Amino acid sequence: MNSAAVSEQLLEPTGAAPELEQLAPPGPGLTLLTGANGSGKSTLVRALAARVAGARLLSAESQQAFYEAQLRADESNFRGGADTSSTVGQLLGERGLSHPLCAAFRLQPLSERGYRLLSTGEARKVLLLQAVLSEPSLLILDEPFEGLDRAAQAELAQAIVHAAEQLPVLVVAALSARELPFAEEALAEVLLISGRKLSFRGTPQAFLARAAQHARQHTPPPVELGSWYEPLRPGVPLVELRQGSVRYGEQVVFEQLDFRVAPGQHTLIEGPNGSGKSSLLEMLTGDHPQAYSNDLHLFGRRRGSGETVWDIKKNVGAVSARLHRDYRVGGSVEEVLLSGLFDSIGLYQQPEPSHRARARAWLAWLQLGLAPSAAFRELSFGQQRLVLIARAAIKVPPLVVMDEPTAGLDADNRARALELVESLCAQQKSTVLMVTHRADERAFWQERIGGAILSLPLRG
Repeated sequence: MNSAAVSEQLLEPTGAAPELEQLAPPGPGLTLLTGANGSGKSTLVRALAARVAGARLLSAESQQAFYEAQLRADESNFRGGADTSSTVGQLLGERGLSHPLCAAFRLQPLSERGYRLLSTGEARKVLLLQAVLSEPSLLILDEPFEGLDRAAQAELAQAIVHAAEQLPVLVVAALSARELPFAEEALAEVLLISGRKLSFRGTPQAFLARAAQHARQHTPPPVELGSWYEPLRPGVPLVELRQGSVRYGEQVVFEQLDFRVAPGQHTLIEGPNGSGKSSLLEMLTGDHPQAYSNDLHLFGRRRGSGETVWDIKKNVGAVSARLHRDYRVGGSVEEVLLSGLFDSIGLYQQPEPSHRARARAWLAWLQLGLAPSAAFRELSFGQQRLVLIARAAIKVPPLVVMDEPTAGLDADNRARALELVESLCAQQKSTVLMVTHRADERAFWQERIGGAILSLPLRG
C-alpha cells in the first residue's frame, strides 16, 4: 500500500481528511504527535517520512534495523569473539564528535566503543546525533525519550527545542497531558491520534484543557494461576554476587559490587545510562558472558559449575529492550506468550491445552482486542512491549527481571504494567527486580512496593 493510501486509511476525522504533508510543520518549529499504543502513530509517520523529500525518521524500528545491520557485519567479520561493529567515532566522524550535542549526550568517552556494546540509551543518542548531522528537511523522532535517564531526557528535550529553531521537528510519543516533555511555549502544535483517526489538532493549551479526567478500569493480572515450575527450596538466595565487575578493555562499567537478593526482596535498580544496570540484569538472566568470570551464585548454584543456561532461565521471566530487539522471529501473539513458558525466542514445542489456556488468560488481561493468531511483528512497538511484559510473567517464576518495562507505553498501559508489578509483589509468588529512569515509577516503587533501591554507579 502506498503512503497516500495509508494516510487516507489512517486519518478519518469527522471532517475531510487532511493531506499527509499538512501534518508536517510548515517551517522551523516543534510539533508533538501523541496517542495511545496501537492508535496508528508510527504508521502515520512512516508514511509521512516516505512522502516528504529529505525527511529523516528515527524510530525503534530504524534503530532495530541499524542494530541488525551491525550484527550482520559483525558476524561476517567474526574474529575470535571480538566485537567488530562500528565504533561511535566511526559512526559520527570528526564533525559529530565535535558537535555540541556530542558533549551534551556524554558520547565523547565512548568514541572507541563498538555500537553493539552500547546501552539502549547510548545507542539512541548516537543515532539521534547522526540524524541531526544529516540536516533533514523534516526530522521525525518516534519515541525519542525511551531508554534515556532523567538527566539525558532533559538534555534531549532542550536539544530538540534548539534543533526546532533551525528545522521542522515532529516528535511522536505516547504521552498523556500530564507528561509533556516540553514547556508549553516551546510547542507550536499538538496532534492527537485516537482509533486511527486524527481526533485533535490545536495548541498545547487546548490539548491540556481537553485531557481525559478518568483512567480506564483494568482487570487484575492472572497471577493467581500460580507458578508453572516447582518452587525453589525455601531459604535459597536467588542472587549472590560478590565483588562483581563488568569491563570492556579499559572501560569499567561497574566494579566491587556486592548484590544479594533473597526471596521477596524486591529491588529497584536506577542510575544513568551506561552505569551497568542492564549488564547486571543480563548476568542474572544467563545472557552476559562475564557472569562466568564473577563470583556469582544464582538459585543456590555458582555460575560455571555445570549448570545449563536453561537451568537458570526456567526460574526467570524477563523483559528488556534487548529482548524486544532480539525477538526477530515471526509468530503469533499466542506463540510469543507461550514461548515464555519454555524460555525461548520463538515457539519450538507443541503446546498443550493447559498451555494455551494460560496464554489466553494473559492475553485477555492485556485488553488489546487482539486475536491469539494476530502476527506479533505487525503490532505497534507499544503493543509488542505489552505482550513481552505478559510473556515475562506468564509462568510466575521465582525471579522476574524487568529492564525499563514501560518503555514505549502510553499512560494507561504503563499503569497496567505497574499493576502487574504490584500484584507479583503482593502475592509473594515472584521476586521483582526492576530498572527505571522515571521519577513517577520510583515514587510508585516507594509508595506501593516498599522494596530496596540499588543506585548505580556505586558511590564511594
